[in-house]
Formats: sequence, C-alpha cells, structure tokens
Amino acid sequence: MAELPLSRRSLLRSTALAGGLAALPALLAACGSTGQTPAGGSGAKAASDVLRVALPSSIGSLDPGKEAGIMNYVVALLVQEALVGVGADGSLQPALAKSWTRKDATTYVYTLRDGVTFSDGSPLTAADVVASLELHARKGSTTAFAYAYAGVDSVKATGPAEVTITLSKPDASFAWTPSPGTLLVSSAAFLKATGDRVGTPEGKLLGTGPYKVAEFAPDSHVTLERNDAWWRGKAPYRQIKIDFIPEESTRLLAMRGDSVDVALNVPAEQFDQWKAISGVRLETAGDRSLVTLAFNTSRKPWDDVHVRRAVAHAVDREGIVRSVLRGHGTVARTIPDPAQWGGVLDAAAVTALYQSIPQYDFDLAKAKAELAQSATPQGFSDTLTYPASGPQLGRAALTLAQNLKTIGITLDVKEVPLEQWIADLGKHASGVYLGWYFATTGDPAEYVNQLLHGGATGENGTNIAEYDNADVTRLLDDARKSTDDAARGKLIGEALVKAAADVPYQPLWWGEAATAFGRSVAVEGFGPYFFVGPWAAKLAAH
Repeated sequence: MAELPLSRRSLLRSTALAGGLAALPALLAACGSTGQTPAGGSGAKAASDVLRVALPSSIGSLDPGKEAGIMNYVVALLVQEALVGVGADGSLQPALAKSWTRKDATTYVYTLRDGVTFSDGSPLTAADVVASLELHARKGSTTAFAYAYAGVDSVKATGPAEVTITLSKPDASFAWTPSPGTLLVSSAAFLKATGDRVGTPEGKLLGTGPYKVAEFAPDSHVTLERNDAWWRGKAPYRQIKIDFIPEESTRLLAMRGDSVDVALNVPAEQFDQWKAISGVRLETAGDRSLVTLAFNTSRKPWDDVHVRRAVAHAVDREGIVRSVLRGHGTVARTIPDPAQWGGVLDAAAVTALYQSIPQYDFDLAKAKAELAQSATPQGFSDTLTYPASGPQLGRAALTLAQNLKTIGITLDVKEVPLEQWIADLGKHASGVYLGWYFATTGDPAEYVNQLLHGGATGENGTNIAEYDNADVTRLLDDARKSTDDAARGKLIGEALVKAAADVPYQPLWWGEAATAFGRSVAVEGFGPYFFVGPWAAKLAAH
C-alpha cells in the first residue's frame, strides 16, 4: 500500500476545524466559553483607528501549531506570515519569499524578500525561516503542522536570503505547505528564548505581519497593536481589539449597540436581523468546507455498492441546502469545492470536470431499486452520529433518515460531543459517518488524498470510508509526482470520476460563511480566501 503522510493528527486537524469558522452558528456550542462585554464598551464608539472584532469561539493558544482551530488562524495571520501567500483566486502568491522555484521533482528553493523585519525590529533571515520550518519537519515533531512535513528530507539555508527544502520523494502538493495553512514564520532567537511558552499569554507571538500581540487572555480577548515597520506599509488600524463572544445573540446586540465593527460566523437564521441594523453589511462567501456522507466500505452492509447507491439516491441534497441551510451553501458534486482549484485548473476546466462526475440525484424509486439488488433487499438498521457543535448536520441526517425509512432502512440519528465524534471517525468502527472538513490550503488534492488514497485507510487514517481502489491510489500518486499543473489536475479529476462510480462518499454540500461589517468599516475583496492572510489590512475606516 502506498505511503502517505496522513495520520490521526491530520484527521483531527481537518475535522476539528469544525469547532471554528463555519457556515452555520451552532459550531460555537463546542467552544465552551462564556460571553462578555466587548472591549469597546457598551455602546461606546471607539476611535476610528481602533477595530473591534467579535469572534464566535475562544482560543486557548495564539499558536496554530499548537491549537489549529480556524479562529487561531484568524488571529495569528495578523501577526505572522508564511513564505508564500494565497491570492483571491486561490493561487499561490509571493509573501516572505519574493520568488521560488521547483528545481526538480523533490527540491524547492525560496528566495526571501529584502528589507523585511520582525515586529521587534530584527531582520528576517534564512536562518529564521529554517528554524520555523524545522519546528514541524524535525523527527518526532508533535506540532499540528508536523503531518504536512512528513515527506521533508532536509531544510537548509543555502544563502543569506535563500532556503532550500528537499523532499524524500516527489510531492507536487508540497508547494502549498509553506503557505499560511501550515507555516507561520517567527525568528530563531524568539523561538529559542520562548520555547514552550510560544502562544501563551506570557510568550505571545513574534512575526513579520502588520500587527503584534499586546495582550492575550485565553477564553476572553486578544489586543493587537500595529507594527509600523510592516514591509507592505502601515496597516489601517492602530489597534485591534478581539473579543471571544460565542453567544449569537450577544454578538448581534453588540453590533446593534455599535460596540463591534466586525463579527464573524453570523448564523443564517439571524441574517434578517443583522441586515436590519443600519449601516451593517453582511458579506457571504463559500468557505471551502465540505459535509459528506461516508460509507465504511469494509463493513457489511456498506461494502455493497448497491447499498451505497441506494442511500446516495435517498439524500435530497437540494432540499437540505434549501431548508436546513436556508440557501446558504451549495450542493456538492464531488469532494473539493470549485474554489480549491486555483492555479491548477481554470474555471472552465473545473466546470467541465464536475459535469463529468457521476451523480446520485434524489430519487426514491432508484434508491429502492438499488436496495433490491443488494444483499439486504429487505433493509437494515444502523446509527449515524453528528457533533453537538453542528446541529445542521443533525437536521440533514434526520431528513435522510425519514427518506430511508420509506425504502426499509432504519437510521438512528444521535448527537454526540465533538470530541467523541472526532474520536469515532478515527476508529473507523461504524458503518456510516457524517464527515465535516475545512480546507487548510488551496490545493485541490488536500481532501482528495485524505479521503480517497488507499494509504490513508486503517485506524486513525483520514480515509474514513476505508476505500482502497488501486487505480484511484495510482492516479493520486501520479498526481503527486507531476510537475505540470494541467496534467496534475487531470489526474486528480480522473481519480474523482473513478471513485464516484464506487460511491465511498456522497458529498452533501459545500459550506458558506457570513461576516458582518459595521457602518464604520469598508471592505474590499471579500471571498473564500479573505481570511487566509493579513485580512485586517484589507479593511479601512470610513
């Protein structure tokens, strides 16, 4: 079986992100923090050079390498940067590296930008980048990013402003690894001096970004001060005050009282109330998340393709998006969101690919006919769990259960704590699952490798369907080795088409997130990648 650097850590990373930024509100229930009055005061308007932000969940560490929730990134990406960034279209862009080359199938060379300093005034050097990379690439690393560097053979400073990364074997998707999803650069001196205290209230963070951490109170707030030496120029706000406010109603009242300028994760059922606030603009965009049914192909009766097809035909995906998500989501035709293909395939090629992927549209007659061809034509019973932090998943599951009952399948839908749900996914001990994933890169192969590669099966593997098709795995391995984007995209597409015929998964929807901006804030370029980088620099007071 082909090797793949996927582990329980990467499974937890992909699914635990569901505890952070998502399209619907109840994810916040898993966060366990109490609300508080926003730092801006009750109804008191802050100075125009102070941005007041309400996050829907708390964080226990500033360092995503220790706690890789989406909200950890929202904060950290205002302070730290990566070698490469992500553009509005999802393509890789220069960041701390002004350029980079793939010398051969296993060698990446990065040339650092001149004149970049950390917020403490020290200059960025190749040694700093090497130290930041080695945190995750060194043998035995336990950081949240370590899985992404499992294929790294060496990291070296090959010049004062040059870093060379050598892989143990070809991996085209590695180009995304030094982007904000799995690399945040700090200084070697800071990392050595601070050690395990990085990300704590005492150790804080050090980076090259537009802001620096002034104060951090876990489960309460973060205060950031502007880094006037930022290499891209002075950021628009002198200070950013970030409060953790998990209660939807409290965040709504804070915006009504003009105590908050930006509020993330606005719940769909409150859209009308938020839109009714004078001057408030509600921006929505796909968040590249995926909710999917996963069928354990190694367990009866789910090892029967006719059973899987029957259940797939019993899912009213359009109805779920319309009623459960209130239209704020998109029926998923396959695993990766179309926005994941930036830089690999253009929009026309993605559209053509998705139209070629077999679909199992809602049709109870076809569902009944498929079940009749299976080894269990009279039906069967099973259990489907969903995390307490995602009630929309539960509502979707109940809709499916009602449909399945009409063809003889009984599905017992149960809510479980987020931690238990994640642990159960890792065990691969159930017959059917609801998977909920958030992309950490703009690479289309991210979910595809995790969910379809044969090397990711087995307990704690990310392939929760236990799907092991040699042809699909070969296509994905060939894609990893390819140095041509178009060829790589074609190989990934072929893998998606071939796997769809076996129905190891029935993708349900791609998610959407909503952010509210107050009357005093102007925003440009809101989209799926808006928060992947120094997002506050894209705002302006008005």
